[in-house]
Amino acid sequence: MTDVSTSEIMFRRFTNENLGAYRAWFADAEIARFLSYPTDDWFAHVSGSVNARCWAAIAPDGVMLAEIQVDRDEDGVGHIELAVRPDLRGKGYGKRILLAFLSGPGSVFAELHAHVEIDNAASLSCFKRCNFVVAAEQDDDEFCLMAWRPGN
Repeated sequence: MTDVSTSEIMFRRFTNENLGAYRAWFADAEIARFLSYPTDDWFAHVSGSVNARCWAAIAPDGVMLAEIQVDRDEDGVGHIELAVRPDLRGKGYGKRILLAFLSGPGSVFAELHAHVEIDNAASLSCFKRCNFVVAAEQDDDEFCLMAWRPGN
C-alpha cells in the first residue's frame, strides 16, 4: 500500500461488508486488548441506533484503513473510538485518519470525548496530536478522558 494523505481518505458508513475485515483485525493482540470484539449485537447497535454511528475510513484503492465509532449522549457529546488496521499502526495513519474525520464527518459534533486506557500510549499520543486535550487524567476505570472541540 502506498502512503495515503489526509485529503485522500474517504469515510463511508460501516456496513456488513466491512464486518469480516474488521473482525479479522482482532487476531492482533493490541486491538483485542483495547477494544471489544465487534459482535452481531455491536453491529446492530452502530447500524440501527439514532445515537450511534460507525464509519469505515477507506483508502483510494478501496481498502479499509480504520473504523471510527461515535456514540452521542443525551447532552449531544460524541464519544469516539478509533481502530487503525494493525499493519498500519505506528506509521502516522491514526493521526491522518483522525484529522480527516474531524474535518469531515466529525465536524458535526460540537464536542467529542475519547476515553483512552491510561496504558494505551499510542492512542493517547494520537488523540493529543489531533488537538484532543486531557480533561481527566484517570477515572475509576483507569481511562484518560480527552476532549475535542472545533478550534482546539
